[in-house]
Amino acid sequence: MNSICKKIYLELKTPGFGDTVADKDRIIRALKPDYGNVIMSLDKLKSSYKILRDFDWKLTVTMVHLGYAWEIVRIERGDTTDKNYAYAADLGSTTVVMQLVDLNSGSILGEESIFNHQIPFGDEILSRIIYAQDNEAHLKEIQKCTLLNFSELMDKLHDKTGISPAECGALVMGGNTTMIHFLFGIDPWCIFYTPYTPSFNSSGFISGREFELPFDGLVYCFPSVANYLGGDIISGLLTSEMYKSSELALYVDIGTNGEMLLGNDQFMLAAAGAAGPALEGGISKQGMKASAGAVDSVRIVDHEMIITTIQNEKPIGICGSGIVDLLAEMLLEGWIDYAGAFVPGKSERIVMREGEYAVVYAWENESGSHQELVFSQSDIFKFMDTKAAANTMVAFLVETLGIEIDDIQKVYAAGAFGTHLNLESAITIGLYPDLPRERFVNIGNGSLKGACMLLKNAELFSSAESIIEKIVYLSLAEAKDFLMKMHAAKFLPHTNFDLYPSVMEKLKRRRK
Repeated sequence: MNSICKKIYLELKTPGFGDTVADKDRIIRALKPDYGNVIMSLDKLKSSYKILRDFDWKLTVTMVHLGYAWEIVRIERGDTTDKNYAYAADLGSTTVVMQLVDLNSGSILGEESIFNHQIPFGDEILSRIIYAQDNEAHLKEIQKCTLLNFSELMDKLHDKTGISPAECGALVMGGNTTMIHFLFGIDPWCIFYTPYTPSFNSSGFISGREFELPFDGLVYCFPSVANYLGGDIISGLLTSEMYKSSELALYVDIGTNGEMLLGNDQFMLAAAGAAGPALEGGISKQGMKASAGAVDSVRIVDHEMIITTIQNEKPIGICGSGIVDLLAEMLLEGWIDYAGAFVPGKSERIVMREGEYAVVYAWENESGSHQELVFSQSDIFKFMDTKAAANTMVAFLVETLGIEIDDIQKVYAAGAFGTHLNLESAITIGLYPDLPRERFVNIGNGSLKGACMLLKNAELFSSAESIIEKIVYLSLAEAKDFLMKMHAAKFLPHTNFDLYPSVMEKLKRRRK
């Protein structure tokens, strides 16, 4: 395994009279025949030079591959090559996920996730950006919360596995452009203000100690492409491997932002924009991420609603996959019309609450909170905005390339919500195009998986760079008739029924 982080055991000749090679040079010379350019930072030398002589020159060095050189990040006494660990992470605006990876075996030893500590500054990214705009104290607050995510996850993984951050040589992460700006303490207002360009796209490797993280390893963030097209998507593209195939493929990642790429090994067209937190359950008062007690699937059989929850616990809210199922089933049963409006009288579960219609997906005696769980008309209309944005971005790419939807041979569905999402339901409401189901590939959290792949295969650095060079980023502001297309997509599945033949056939069968 050509891992990004290697541990090498050395038994070196002890310095003495006639052998005046400096300690640092002695180590680097021993490594050079197999590893070429090897470097050691001044900070690492200062923290190591006093203890080198105590090792009897039998030592293990931990090195991280920078693409152009190997950097020594740790020196230990004796042979510790059997313990080679690193972290992979996805820095999401709502959820942050981290894995601990054994780079000797390639196995994932543990995974933990938490809500992003930035959320108190705003559920939506723009709220956080406005909070930090031209205010250094506020910006430092958000940066501190961003870093707290990683130190907390490292602690959780330490408790779970017994492996401390000090034993890890690297942290590779994917994150959208704004999240990475916050990580570095750089005001991201430039991303949302003309000319909408980031302060930077690529950051290289940074010492974990520079971020005040509790480990000596190096931190690498996948580079971004544009304001809305971040390193999390580049990492996900590594997972899909569509950049290596000649067949035309669509990469879809819908979360707080919606990112779409259409292309193959020759080119890629990309479009991206704010989509809202709909698919993380964030549009509803009782929405939640995919965790214990979240309604993750809904079926309506003989006019009766059947729900399941994650870990089979009593329902306490609904996550993105549950919302998609709920809308799809209500459309097929005629509980809502093509505009997403409730049809009163179709079910006793359609009730009036707080001045608007809503559907009750768990009565008080059914829910874990002993409160009625509802999805309101306002919730539906908020979701329709997200769904319309995703649908329109795909239409924009297809029209720009001058092809038909059916020319797309693969659809890679990325994003954490895709772990639970029902494909049929997603197509029924028009979130995904109506294509043969075998063309869809669910890759789940592509950002996290891509980070893990890079940890295990350092050669993917060059692949990431080549992907970026192929991407042509299209501004939605320049898209013709974009608002008109958005309006057309705010219907279930769409105002143009010809785009969804299989859905129309299902509607006919169910309503008979």
